[in-house]
Order: sequence, then C-alpha cells, then structure tokens
Amino acid sequence: MPRRLAYWLLLASFSANLVSCSLLPTTDHSEAIVNLPLAQPSGPSRRVVQQIKAIWQGHEEILMCVLELDNQHIAMAGLSTDGVGLFNLHYDGKTVKLDKSPLLPESVSPELVIKDLQLVYWPLAELQKILPKHWRLVEAGNHRQLYFDNELAVDVAYLQPDALWAKTTSLTNHRFHYQLYIKTISYESLPE
Repeated sequence: MPRRLAYWLLLASFSANLVSCSLLPTTDHSEAIVNLPLAQPSGPSRRVVQQIKAIWQGHEEILMCVLELDNQHIAMAGLSTDGVGLFNLHYDGKTVKLDKSPLLPESVSPELVIKDLQLVYWPLAELQKILPKHWRLVEAGNHRQLYFDNELAVDVAYLQPDALWAKTTSLTNHRFHYQLYIKTISYESLPE
C-alpha cells in the first residue's frame, strides 16, 4: 500500500474513532461533550503554530495546526506532517465555515479540535460562563479540569506553562479515551 494512502487511512481512522459519536456509546454525557458550545474569539491578535499528537487505543497520529486568532475570528488550518492541507476552519463568533479535504470522512470534526484547544488556552472565566448546566470547569495548580456533575470528563495538564500561551500541554479526555499532547512550535503577535 503506498505510504500516502496508508497515512490517509490511518488519519481517517483516527478522526473517525476520536470524534464520531456513532462509534462511541451514546449517553447523555457523551452527547453533552460533543455539544459543548464554542467560546467567542479572543484577543490579542496572534498566529500560533502547534503540533498535536493524538493517542487512542494504541494508535498515534500527529497533526500540525496553524491558528490565527483575534477578537473577531478564529482561523485554523490542519496539515499533515508532510504539509498536506487537511482542513480550513473559520469561526466569527456566530458561524463556523469549514473546508475539508475530500479524502477525509464526514465524521471528522475540526470543531472538536477547536473546542479542545479552547479548553486548554481560553481564559477560564470566558469558558465558565458558557458551560451548560451540570458542567463545571476548575483550575488547580498546573491543571484545568472539566467535570460533568462530579465525574471528571477532561483533564488538562500544563507541562510547560507560559504567560502568553503554554508551550507544552496534555489533554486527557476520560470519556472518549484519548490523549492530546500539544506542543507550541511558534507564537507570533500580529498587528491589530
């Protein structure tokens, strides 16, 4: 099997397993995680390049993400480690516009990648005010934890904190049984 085809099949498998509700046990809790709202765009204006390593059920994949953020919008491009474009997402605080590679299955949801990144990087107070009933987000030391009632759903560990944007973090989703290791490659302030 050619390497590129094998890569796409692995990526499609990863994405489908990671975010497809149809492959997961359906409970109010699992549906609620998927349906958590997106937070509003948040400044200052910046461009961030990150490497996201996902681990689930003995599998591992790496995705490169380029984010451009300000108070008006969030733009995210997802790339393979070879630089192949996988998706582009734009969010203006109201509408998500998404352009995905035709090779990726419909179950792949870049919106969930954004939700995970917001859980890691957005100000705690902004996230707390949009959480639905039964959800609670707390910080303790170098951890941020999301609870559904009293059950820990997601744990974020800031492995290399930074005042502007944490350099290295991990996110463990206990409900969907995956981990993300997020490494910031570059952080650049942009003119307003």
